[in-house]
Amino acid sequence: MNLPVAEFHPLSVDRLTAEPPITTMRHEFAPTCIWTFTVPDHERLNAELIALIEEERRNSPESRACEGREMWQSQRQVSDDPPVRELFTSIFRVAAEIAAFLRWDIAGKKPACKVCWANIHMKGGYHTRHIHPATIQLSGVYYAKANKGCGDLIFHDLSRFLGLWAGAPSTLELTSHNRSRLAVEPEPGLGVLFPAYVMHEVAANRSDDERIGLAYNINFE
Repeated sequence: MNLPVAEFHPLSVDRLTAEPPITTMRHEFAPTCIWTFTVPDHERLNAELIALIEEERRNSPESRACEGREMWQSQRQVSDDPPVRELFTSIFRVAAEIAAFLRWDIAGKKPACKVCWANIHMKGGYHTRHIHPATIQLSGVYYAKANKGCGDLIFHDLSRFLGLWAGAPSTLELTSHNRSRLAVEPEPGLGVLFPAYVMHEVAANRSDDERIGLAYNINFE
């Protein structure tokens, strides 16, 4: 049935805004956070770490098997070497702050390094997308040597990466609540910590120099 023109009222924005306001509350549910920090006195410490890592590569030129390509990773863990132990005094402080923020029950426990590998990414080197073992609480990296364009550390929203939310609409602008990935640009002295379940990768090193650093896992024990 056709309505008379005088009785037809199309829905409009003006009419919507004239309605009583609706009170909304946003409940953030298990948001994923990534922490970055700068290590004090990193210029001196980086020189010692670079010397250690380069010597380790000379002694064991064959890389440990890992997800990386065109890169070298130490055959042994280097967590007990003096400059690495010094570095972890800062890393553990940040790990404790993260645990406090997340309200983890760590009474009587201390952060412990479960693994720590030395990494060197040559030009073109990268690390494929991966997550860390389910038994690990925090994972991280530290950059002792990093030039512009040496390869961002990229985090992915796992649900959208796996196509579990294929109907997600396009966005007008990226915010921390709608982005599907986050890139952290390496720089000397920068540390990164994140929950071990977060999918991440290392973009290809496009610079003309090597990127040198450490990758590690931490649990409270």
